[in-house]
This record gives sequence, structure tokens and C-alpha cells, in this order.
Amino acid sequence: MTKKYIKLLAPAMLSMTLMAHADGGEVEIAKLDCKRPAKTMPVCGEPSYYEYHNRIAVFSPLHQTYERIKTNAFYSGVEIWAMSTWTNGPGTHYAFLGEAELRFGWNYFYNGRDHVTPFVGAGVIRDFKREEFNDDHRKPGVAYGVFGLLYDHEFNSIFNLGVNLKGLVGGQISKSRYDWGSPVGGIDIALPITFRFGHHRHWDIRIEPFDIYLRGTHVSRNYFGFRSTVGYRF
Repeated sequence: MTKKYIKLLAPAMLSMTLMAHADGGEVEIAKLDCKRPAKTMPVCGEPSYYEYHNRIAVFSPLHQTYERIKTNAFYSGVEIWAMSTWTNGPGTHYAFLGEAELRFGWNYFYNGRDHVTPFVGAGVIRDFKREEFNDDHRKPGVAYGVFGLLYDHEFNSIFNLGVNLKGLVGGQISKSRYDWGSPVGGIDIALPITFRFGHHRHWDIRIEPFDIYLRGTHVSRNYFGFRSTVGYRF
């Protein structure tokens, strides 16, 4: 099923990557009161904040991401991931959760440091396996519409901290003895922690603790985990 979701969103990821290259990937040093080309040393006396138009993270086969992050401009993003998570229930349980999501919005930029992106989109999420149970307890996939807000604050050119809030509304895409029931709603809260490195801060490492809550008419469940990526900005 994960391969099926990747095939569905692969054309979207390819078209966005081509659009990113056409966009030029121009680099700027964003400052409180000045912006200069990245290869020009700033003269304002403030720390440098290197801003790029695109971020891509495809260095893990189980987590692939592209986002158009150009400031004060149209936002688009596609993200596909699968990983083990903790989930609530009697005792401690583990799930193998997979998700594919397509997003569109607008990138606002405030104070030379605050990135705010409201967005809408669509996606598919599925709990593929839970230990302690047999295969009959696997949950069917849920197709959903999503709306939310991405926020990221640049403390300096190296360290960023943000919060991502998403609301999900949809329904399961197949029947199962242990199904969700329909409709299915939920929320996704994440705390992206980003460390940027390299001469002009092209590279970054992002650690993103998250909590996904899904509620159907038959069952509800929380999923806790840590998404992580190595990204490149251009």
C-alpha cells in the first residue's frame, strides 16, 4: 500500500521539483532592515539569515519531502513517510504508520524571522501493523482533506523552532472487520526543530516530534513519533 501511495504522489513531486528549478532558487540574506545577495557580505551589522526558495529531503527512502518555501509567495508541498510509532491502548503498543500528503498555501514572512504558512490539501494515512495483534486488526487507510498552519521562527542562522497544526476530515477507503467507522476526523500537531549548517546554510537536520489523533465512529487512536529528515535548500 505504501508503494501505491508513493506512485500516486510521485508525479506531483516531480512537477513541483521542475517548477522549483524554473523558479531559479535565488538566495537572499534576510535581515531586519536589509536584504542582499547571499555572496555579498551584509553591512547592517546584524546576523545573516539565509533564505531559499525550495527545500527538498529525499535522503531517506521512507521519508521524502519537497516544499516551495519562497517568502511572501505561493506555497506547495508534498510529503510521503512511513515509520514505527507508539499508539495508545491497554499497555504499550506499536504501529507502522504511513502517510502521503499534498499541500497548497501561501508563505508569509514577518520581522525577518517568522515564517507563517496557512494551507489546505489532501492526503492518505494508514496504520499498517500493530504488534500484539494479528493482521485482522490492521486499520484500513483513511483519505482526508487537510487544513492548517505551519510556523517557523529563526532564532539565528543555525537554529529554527516551529509548530505545525493540522485538522483532518475524511473517511476510510476500504472495509475491515476492525474499521474506523466513517466519517474520520483528527488533528496533527508537530514541533519541528531545525539545525542548519554549511557555508550558506544550504543543509539542515530536522527533528519533528508529533502527535496524530484520529477519531472514527467506531474507534479513536493517538500516534506518537519523531519524524526526521536531512534537507537541502536551493
